[in-house]
Amino acid sequence: MGVFDLFGRDSKVKESRGKTAERPLFTEQGDAPLAVFEPSDFKDVERIIDALKVGKNAMVHLNKLKPETARRVIDMLSGAVYAIGGGVYEMQNNVFMFSPTGVEIMQ
Repeated sequence: MGVFDLFGRDSKVKESRGKTAERPLFTEQGDAPLAVFEPSDFKDVERIIDALKVGKNAMVHLNKLKPETARRVIDMLSGAVYAIGGGVYEMQNNVFMFSPTGVEIMQ
């Protein structure tokens, strides 16, 4: 039994070293309050809004989108966050944090 087995990692899973894996669209660990998104299309906005509706913070990386699509995504998410009483924070260029009501991000 290895150290990682104590934390629920399957010992039969082998990691590929030296390869850079593409970041998944949606990363969530159980009941973690943060979900990380890297949308590749405007259609991915729905999943981000769903995370916000259940009270999760959503960190959104817009690097894969064209500038006009990124603007549409930000507009749509800003409207959704406004509707639920949350906030929008620009963390760095093309990375935004959208938070639901009751959550304030200190910058």
